[in-house]
Amino acid sequence: MKRTQKPIFLILCFFCAMQAEGQSSIDYDAWKNASEVNPYNVTNLLVNATGTGNTGWSRNNADAAAGYNKHNTEFASSVYDDTGIESWYWSPVKSADLIWQDVQGLLPGTYRVRAYAVAQIYNNNSRKGQCGKGAYLFAGNEKVAITSNKWQELTLTATVDDSQTLRIGICGDEGNENDWVSIAQVKLECLGFAGFVNVAKIVLDDRYDVSVARESGIFDVVFHVTLSAHHTNAFCVPFSMNADEVGKYFSEVREVIGASPNNEAYTLATQVSTVIKAGTPYMVKAKVDGHQTINLSEVAVTPLNSSQPTLKTFGTLKLVGSYRSHENISGAYVLSEDGKSLVKASDVIKVRGYKFYGQK
Repeated sequence: MKRTQKPIFLILCFFCAMQAEGQSSIDYDAWKNASEVNPYNVTNLLVNATGTGNTGWSRNNADAAAGYNKHNTEFASSVYDDTGIESWYWSPVKSADLIWQDVQGLLPGTYRVRAYAVAQIYNNNSRKGQCGKGAYLFAGNEKVAITSNKWQELTLTATVDDSQTLRIGICGDEGNENDWVSIAQVKLECLGFAGFVNVAKIVLDDRYDVSVARESGIFDVVFHVTLSAHHTNAFCVPFSMNADEVGKYFSEVREVIGASPNNEAYTLATQVSTVIKAGTPYMVKAKVDGHQTINLSEVAVTPLNSSQPTLKTFGTLKLVGSYRSHENISGAYVLSEDGKSLVKASDVIKVRGYKFYGQK
């Protein structure tokens, strides 16, 4: 049973509407830097990974039992009581996936799957309750045999390609003897990002409000921005830049780490930084003066939704990221001419995109 992940011509890699199980958002940069020593947990991309309800999983046959184990004494476990997606049928289903879920929105790379699984022969008087041959926990094209009639933890690794989809579940081969199987407590971790064969390009421009920037994912970024090489610029972007990229485009980068009130203004505290983190306020000087283009490859772009993100809060002052160009802001605190303070604007102002401003 080979599972083929169909390639797609253009990868848009949009991540949206994620329902978290212990994690509310995705850190794309940490995901891209995942390793076996430092895996990145993406279990939250599964629906009902714990198996504590009857959602998220498909079964081979419409007549197979629908539900989850609840208080199943046959699979007795005080730890995993009331858990587990199950499937049973009057006779063993052979050469087929029995329970499965297609996990979508994954970066290409290597993944480790941990899960509790169980298999039993039930509709057979002579061997009832035994674990028979031919049932497997699988992920993609990889599988490991289920060998217990009680819950057992199994682990395997699988690869994800540009389809960004990994099917996880329980299957039976041509010799499957088990008519009752169940899966629970699934955990999915990335052990290494492999890169894309094809990556969508996204264009960001501080002069215009680019609607495609409302999506998030991995892109080749073309960023048009106007910066001074002589004066300090407020700077905030929805993607990260490593030390080599920062060194190519900037002569100075300082992260804003504090803001203290000073009459009607706020004095900024900063520290030197060799990298730029997404959604973080910085004071920068560019190597090239004026309008320029910054080109980045396979950059994780965080969501640019309808509301501007609050970056940091210092006392009563919030620093807000301006991802929409020329937004009308009332009561904004903007960077002073000397680049050391945020001063209150006298009227409604238009804030250029990819900067930050203050609000009380």
